[in-house]
Amino acid sequence: MAGGVNEASAPVMFGPDPAPAASWLHGQLAALRRHWWLPLAGLVAALLLTTVYLHRTTYFYSAELKVYAAPASAGVVRPASALSSLAALTGGGSSSEQVPPFRYYLDGLYAPEVAARLARDPALMHVIFAGEWDARHHAWHQPFSLTGAVRGALFGLFGLPVPAWQPPDAARLQDFITGTVTVRQSVKSPLATLAFDFPDPDFAAQFLTRLSDATDTWLREQQSARTNGNIAYLADRLDHTSDMAVRADLVTALAEQERQAMLAHDGVPYAAEAFGAASAGFDPARPRPLALLIGAALAGMLAGAALALLRARRVAARAPF
Repeated sequence: MAGGVNEASAPVMFGPDPAPAASWLHGQLAALRRHWWLPLAGLVAALLLTTVYLHRTTYFYSAELKVYAAPASAGVVRPASALSSLAALTGGGSSSEQVPPFRYYLDGLYAPEVAARLARDPALMHVIFAGEWDARHHAWHQPFSLTGAVRGALFGLFGLPVPAWQPPDAARLQDFITGTVTVRQSVKSPLATLAFDFPDPDFAAQFLTRLSDATDTWLREQQSARTNGNIAYLADRLDHTSDMAVRADLVTALAEQERQAMLAHDGVPYAAEAFGAASAGFDPARPRPLALLIGAALAGMLAGAALALLRARRVAARAPF
C-alpha cells in the first residue's frame, strides 16, 4: 500500500529486553565506585585480623613414614597337609594360607595395647599433652578451655552428664593416635604412608617411628607366644604318638611352627619395614599463611562490596544506614 508502513521490513525482537539488565549492572558498578572505600576497608581489616591470627596461632608440621610388608613374613603360605594336621590336633579350623602380618599392622597402629606401650614413656606423654603437664610441680592439671567451659555449662543446663577430667593415660593416648595419625595406601603401590601432624616437626617424625616400632614389636610378641605354645603342644604330642602317619604330620607341622618362630625373633622387622626414615616438611601443613592471606583478602573485599551495595540501596530508598 502506497504511503503505508511496510510491516515485513520492521525488525522483530525476541526474548527479554537487555536494557534493564544492563541498567541494573551499571547501577551496581556505580554504587561500588561511590563507596569504593568499603571494599578497601574490608580488605585491610581482613588482612590485619589474619596477620594477628598467624602471629598467635600454633603451626602444625606434617611428618610421614613409608612402610611396606616385611619380606621375612609377607605372604607366607603354609603346606596344606601340615595345616590340616595342626588344625585337627588343636581342634581349630583348617586353612592353607596365613594372613600377612602387615594387614594386622595397619589396624594395630590404633590398638589399645600399642598405646599402652607408648604411654609408659613419661617424656613422650609430657610432650603430647604439654598443655596439661606442670613441669614446675611435676604433676598433671586440668587446663582451662573456653570451649570446654561453655560445653560443660550447656550440658549442666540440660541435665546431661559432664565427663570428668582425667590425667592423660593409655586410653587418652589411643584416642589421640586415632584422631591424628592417618594411613594412606594405594592399590598401585605396596607402600603405606603413615602421616602425623604436630607443632614440633622433629617430634612428629620420632613419634611415627616409635608408633611403628611398638606396633611391630607387639605383633611379633603375639606371634612368638602363639608359635611357642604350638611348638610345645606338637612336641608333647610327638613324644606320645607312635603312629607313623601321625608322627609325619606332626613333624611337618612342628617344622613349620619352628620356621614361624624364627621369623618372629628379635632383631628384624616382623610385620612392617620402614621405607626410609620418617621425615617432616619444612613448611607448615596448617595453617598455610599464603593461602590464608589470599582467602582472607578475597573474603574481606567481598564483604566490603556487599556492604557498599547494601548502603547504596538504603540510601536510594531514603532509609537510615
